[in-house]
Amino acid sequence: MIAIALASEPELLIADEPTTALDVTIEAQILELLRQIRQDRNMSIMLITHDIGVAAEMSNRIIIMYAGKIMEIGNTVDIFNQPYHPYTKGLLESVPKMDGERGVPLQSIQGSIPSINEIPAGCRFSPRCPYATEKCFQEQPLLEFKNNRQVACWHVDLLIKNKGGEFIESY
Repeated sequence: MIAIALASEPELLIADEPTTALDVTIEAQILELLRQIRQDRNMSIMLITHDIGVAAEMSNRIIIMYAGKIMEIGNTVDIFNQPYHPYTKGLLESVPKMDGERGVPLQSIQGSIPSINEIPAGCRFSPRCPYATEKCFQEQPLLEFKNNRQVACWHVDLLIKNKGGEFIESY
């Protein structure tokens, strides 16, 4: 598949779930191949994945989507160090940590992803969001710039972390 995609010498390679259902050895080989192709051909790669670890390893910029809507866009390092959207925060908190304590259950995002036939009004994440207010249930937030990234959240100012890692209110 990759060879066929490269035959026309594109400037952009779109890789949709290139490592899904592969064992870790083959996954590592595919990711290394993609890195090599990117470097050798000086090409961009758009990687579509549900694997947050692969996204962290392979990307410079990241777009976090929920139920078909963009929640946050920015530099990968910035987003992983300080998520601005509650969904991004929940995703990152649910990733197993290598130095995590054994026997402690992983964190999860409460609730379920909405059915495509039952998308909620307002922010699509509001039924699962611990920060949701009435406005979140009624009005869909637009992507707005905040500190060199874009985020779609009515309460982004409430979610910016202080140096101690706790969420604080900024107003």
